[in-house]
Amino acid sequence: MKHMISLLLVLLLIFSLSACSSAAEEAEDSPSSAQTEETEQGSKAVENMAKPNPQGALEEIYAQLDRSTGLVDATDAELRDVMGFDLETIEEYYVRYMETDYGASDVYIIKPKEGEENSVREALKDWQESRIRAFSGYDIYNSTAISENAVIFQRGDYLVMLMLEDNDGARSIIEAHIPEKLDLND
Repeated sequence: MKHMISLLLVLLLIFSLSACSSAAEEAEDSPSSAQTEETEQGSKAVENMAKPNPQGALEEIYAQLDRSTGLVDATDAELRDVMGFDLETIEEYYVRYMETDYGASDVYIIKPKEGEENSVREALKDWQESRIRAFSGYDIYNSTAISENAVIFQRGDYLVMLMLEDNDGARSIIEAHIPEKLDLND
């Protein structure tokens, strides 16, 4: 009887080990749910990287600023009447700036209509000059130097002007949210 129980235990042990090794082999062959989820998230990240997210860039830049008093999101009327942009040259825009009394912490992300890049770039330069003039008579928070050191560049389909203390940091955020335009004609 003892031999019979011992034999049954040995067979049970062999069967258990065999089942465990089969399960381990299956786990190696098929991805786990964590691996599948990670792959799906990676695919979504790549897909999202291909789509520009200027609003996300704007939000991330201003989340890092210590000041929010006097912060304004530009309207069509402000863009046209105050800043002097021709709305007929603009497809879309994401503009946030500080009112003059609070200094310069401005971000302009503008998608010009096709063929209007130069006129939008000129409008950005004109607005920069206007900000420099405004702050030269009322320099608060070092805004004259900030406006003088503004950078204008193109990223993807967008023209961007950064008028911040940390233009380099903001540019990195822009580059993360707006992919460079690929030239598929090459």
